[in-house]
Amino acid sequence: MKKNFLEVLERQEILQILENSGFGSAIEALLLNESKVYTKKGRLNKSGACRILGLKPKELEDFLGKCRDAIKANQFLDD
Repeated sequence: MKKNFLEVLERQEILQILENSGFGSAIEALLLNESKVYTKKGRLNKSGACRILGLKPKELEDFLGKCRDAIKANQFLDD
């Protein structure tokens, strides 16, 4: 699948926001272990993510919520 230039820039900007918000090492761990934390359809495998990050399911949900909040604060999500 070929990504267009704008998608690549947006992804880099989102990753920078997460890094600036203090989530850099956790996000890097997820990205370095993509085959373990994402399904073939690109969905998050919560069990794999919990193992990689050393979190319990509730802690993972809280972490993901904080990541969403950081991104929303920078107007990248419309939810």
